Amino acid sequence: MNLPDYTRFTIEGFEQLIEIGINPSEIGVKQTITLCASVEVDNHLTHIPDSRQGLQEGYDYNHLYHTIQESCNEPVQLLETLAQRICDRLLSHPKVMLCEVSIKKYQLWPEVASVAITTRRSRGGPTR
Repeated sequence: MNLPDYTRFTIEGFEQLIEIGINPSEIGVKQTITLCASVEVDNHLTHIPDSRQGLQEGYDYNHLYHTIQESCNEPVQLLETLAQRICDRLLSHPKVMLCEVSIKKYQLWPEVASVAITTRRSRGGPTR
């Protein structure tokens, strides 16, 4: 089986202070979440001139950064909803073929350091 050649662009450790959660202790309280998001684009989009103009032919990290930032600025209660929102927006870019979003929030319970969700989606449907 021949798999397509993709290049992955990743942002890690993107911290945001937002209101999120449905447990009584979370409602109305801002908490820190940490996101990691990546997109995969056709490998040929990285064979570009080494310049700002060349970047217009490829994929720009700014899309990934601004998509995360804008998605976190809208009201949300569930990590699942936020992850899907980010994936929807990333996949709306015509060059993005696959995306993966991980979101972590902290100390939901005293003995648990963090909880997290990871969503992986492709332009063509579910990925495995």
